[in-house]
Amino acid sequence: MVINQLSGDVLLQLRTLLEQMNVCAHELEKITQGEYEAIRSLNAERIIALSDHRIVAHQALAQLENSCRELMSRQGVDQSLTLEIIIDLHAGKQASDFQALRRNLYERIVKVDKSSQENHLRMHAAYNVSSSILQKLGLAKVEQTYGRR
Repeated sequence: MVINQLSGDVLLQLRTLLEQMNVCAHELEKITQGEYEAIRSLNAERIIALSDHRIVAHQALAQLENSCRELMSRQGVDQSLTLEIIIDLHAGKQASDFQALRRNLYERIVKVDKSSQENHLRMHAAYNVSSSILQKLGLAKVEQTYGRR
């Protein structure tokens, strides 16, 4: 059932936004893979550079998401609806194509989030191992949580 199908121009803008979001998600996939490799080799400079790059990519993705919301708002689409429902209600015959784009984007973002969480754990473990080694070699001060100083 189609309720107030969006115009061809609006659908084209939506497709463009989804494709650009997909490019950002792909970039984030590459960044998380690079972070994984940098963490494994303890390459601090690369980790920092990739973290900065990840921030920029996340900001671009957030801006595209905001543009998508603004586009739907200008069309009078209820802001409480998910993109999945908006596509079903307003994309007409192109709904299946748009749903495929949306699902692909969603799966990529979930994969990036999972990889980022795993990298965070790896980074924490690498920090703990490095700190422990430096402390045992006497090159770093042992942090005392309890007791007198």
